[in-house]
Amino acid sequence: MSGTVVIAAREFRSFFLLPSGYVVGALFLLANGIVFLSGVFLPGQPATLRGVFSFDVIVLLFLCPAITMRAICEERRQGTWELLAASPSGAGAFIFGKFIASMGYLVVLLVPTLVLVGMLELYGRPDPGELAAGYLGLLLVGGVYLASGILASTVTASQTIAYLLTVFFWILIGLGRSALPGWLGPEAWSMLAPWDPFQRMQDFTIGLVDTSSLIYFPSLILFFLLTSIVLVETERRA
Repeated sequence: MSGTVVIAAREFRSFFLLPSGYVVGALFLLANGIVFLSGVFLPGQPATLRGVFSFDVIVLLFLCPAITMRAICEERRQGTWELLAASPSGAGAFIFGKFIASMGYLVVLLVPTLVLVGMLELYGRPDPGELAAGYLGLLLVGGVYLASGILASTVTASQTIAYLLTVFFWILIGLGRSALPGWLGPEAWSMLAPWDPFQRMQDFTIGLVDTSSLIYFPSLILFFLLTSIVLVETERRA
C-alpha cells in the first residue's frame, strides 16, 4: 500500500511540474465556461448542467488519453523503468499508483467547475441529485478513459501511439453505436448497447444512477488495470 501511495504522490506532483498541466486545465475550464454561458446560462433555460456534462464526456475522450499517454512510455524514455520494474512494490502498486494520480488530476480539473453550480444556485433552482449524478458519471467515464489509456501506454513505447490507440478505440465504440444497427440489425446492437459508456453516461446527465452502471464502470476500470498489471509483470520477468 505504501508503494502505491508513493508512486501516486510522485506522479500527481509531476502533473504540475510542467506548464502543460496548467495549460490543459485552463483550456478545459475555458471550454466549460463557453458552453455554460452560450447554452445554459441564458434567460428561460432550465437550471441544469446537462449540456456541460454531455460536452465534457466528449472532451474527456481526448483529454484523458493525453493525461495517461506518458504513464509508462515516459518511464521508459527517462530510463527509470528498469528501477521501477525491479522495485519490491510490484506491478500492482505501480499501475494503481499511476491510476490514482491520474484520477486525482481529473478531480482537480473538475473542482473549479463547481463555480458553474454556484451560478445556477444563485439564479435558479437546480436539482442537487441531478448535478451529483452528472459529476459521478464524469468521474466514472473519466476513470474508464484513464484506465484504458494506461493500458495503451503499457503496450507501446510511443506516447503518440498510446494516445491514438485510446482515442480511436473509443471513437470506434461510438461509431459502432450508429453503424452496427444498420449492418447487423437492431437485435445485434441491443446486445452490445449495454457495453457502450456513452449510452450509459446519458442516464447520469439526467440524474438517473443505474445500479448496473455502478457495476459496469468500476468493472471495466478494473479490467483495464489488471490487464496492465499482467503485461507489466510479464515484462518484468522477461
